[in-house]
Amino acid sequence: MPAQCFDVPFTDPAAAAQNQAENRGLLSLRRAAVFFIATLTTLWLLYETLAAFSVGGVTPSEIGIACLFAANFFWISLSGVNVILGFLRRNHDTFASPRPANPMKVALLVPAYNEDPGRVFANATAMLKSLNETDSMHAYSFFVLSDTRDGIAAADEVAMFERAKQLMPDAPLFYRRRADNAGRKAGNIEEWVRRWGGAYDAMVVLDADSVMEGGTIRRLTDEMASDPAVGLFQTVPRLIKTNTLFGRLQQFATAAYGQTLARGFASWFSGESNYWGHNAIIRTRAFAASAGLPNLKGTGPFGGVVMSHDFVEAALLRRAGWKVRLMTELGGSYEETPPTLIDHVVRDQRWCQGNLQHVGVVAAAGLHPLSRFHLLHGIMAYMAAPMWLMFICLGLFTTVDPMASIFAVDHWQSVSRSLTINSDVTPMQLIFAVTIGVLFLPKVLGFLSQILRRGSAQAWGGNLRTASSFIIEVLLSAAVAPVLMVQQTLAVVKTLAGREQGWNAQRRSAARDDFGDLLRCHAVETILGLGLLYGIAAGVITLWLIPVVTGLVLAAPLSSLLAKRPGALFDRFGLLVAPEQFTTPPIVMLADQYHRQLSPSEAVVLPEDEDASALPVPGTVPSSA
Repeated sequence: MPAQCFDVPFTDPAAAAQNQAENRGLLSLRRAAVFFIATLTTLWLLYETLAAFSVGGVTPSEIGIACLFAANFFWISLSGVNVILGFLRRNHDTFASPRPANPMKVALLVPAYNEDPGRVFANATAMLKSLNETDSMHAYSFFVLSDTRDGIAAADEVAMFERAKQLMPDAPLFYRRRADNAGRKAGNIEEWVRRWGGAYDAMVVLDADSVMEGGTIRRLTDEMASDPAVGLFQTVPRLIKTNTLFGRLQQFATAAYGQTLARGFASWFSGESNYWGHNAIIRTRAFAASAGLPNLKGTGPFGGVVMSHDFVEAALLRRAGWKVRLMTELGGSYEETPPTLIDHVVRDQRWCQGNLQHVGVVAAAGLHPLSRFHLLHGIMAYMAAPMWLMFICLGLFTTVDPMASIFAVDHWQSVSRSLTINSDVTPMQLIFAVTIGVLFLPKVLGFLSQILRRGSAQAWGGNLRTASSFIIEVLLSAAVAPVLMVQQTLAVVKTLAGREQGWNAQRRSAARDDFGDLLRCHAVETILGLGLLYGIAAGVITLWLIPVVTGLVLAAPLSSLLAKRPGALFDRFGLLVAPEQFTTPPIVMLADQYHRQLSPSEAVVLPEDEDASALPVPGTVPSSA
């Protein structure tokens, strides 16, 4: 698995031999239409914004405001176009799995870093059990690849492995703990590929908190075996095991809107889709030949080990000639979500550094244009927050005379003035309304796609419950959005200042954070919100900012509320409940059952100075292929 060079293009001869010439004319036209509509809409609103500023001359600050607005609106508009495509494909919910002629040997990999070993091995055992019950010609093995540094936790992993083997003595379940965790998760998988990957045709990469139904894994394998040109198939995971209001909020939003967005992406990404780091099947030899990661040039947050490796690995696979596809209609793929807003922010800070590192990758030689788009999209996911904050701050010092601008129709003729000339609506209000409409379009069409799809009402508990939950989700998400804007801005500032985010295990269950700690965590938002509130009370700041100010001022109480379990009102009326809450997936129930059986009666304790490589775990890995 050689490290790839970003300065020289690379083509894998095996990929070139598999890829057949195909008609991509319609696909190219669809892609051009997506970007054309998003660009045209953005340019129109940029022109309209400058037109509204034109009375008395356009100042440099107004040009800055308009450009910041346009830079952010392009991505909002692109999302709007994408969700329209997904909405139009809402009834494409059938999945016909092929029956390949040749069986494959597949390894399921779970990289684990200071995780709950009971959960990890319960998930592994459940997936092996589920696979045993499928009618599959393929052979599967399961590897738990530990990077755990804590000696006591590592001993618990060994104990859990041994208990899992007792439950399923004939199961091909293996455990390996690295003595040196170089390269973090990507390095963990890379070592497995080099030592054992040659024995397997494909690998299913999972996170420590993710599970997949055996039937889903089989169908992924069938697809991989049937299409030798594909290097990676990515599923669309749904969220499970949410016991806080924040978790329920995330779960409902992912279930209600996620698949519609994914369908839209799949309709024009095609073989140039992306990889999200887990719940995907990868052709092992393609990955080994094409996706070895070099260290990035330089030091600090932008150099060294590639943190958000998944986007880069997908780009390298596609550069080498392998297709990367998104499977939107294949269910049975699940993962967990951070239980609280604080946990979400902590994860976001780590992801921020990883995505901003892609600045050094996006210009790599030979990348497909859509691969560059994925990298830029990841960068903008975090740069949008400081840009919106700058937009708001600059707007505080800009005055627009909307009534006068209606009649200034000389060389700044505009659609908004034509539409508002005989109404009480000002051009700026029309621009604002269009922006809000496009911003909420993914939620609205995602919601409609659920209630309009055949047979989906029962899974959601009825249309009335779904509609009520939709309204609650929109309101809570709107309140959280300003908080995330400030926190993501802080993450960007910390990264640019050279502050490393480190590599810490994620909390899987909610902790009772003290309100004082929450107040300290959200101090910047609270102070900023109080300052803006004072400006509104003094009459120097527009009332349009009240929704933003409310979320900022109430950041700490909101964070505390979202960390609690949903109240009786939510549970009694089935509010913010996704289908996975109404009906627990079979694989999740099976994993919970195994977790209860695997829980040790007493902890296994090792001395704190026990060397990682000295753990006696005979026979836990197969011989090198």
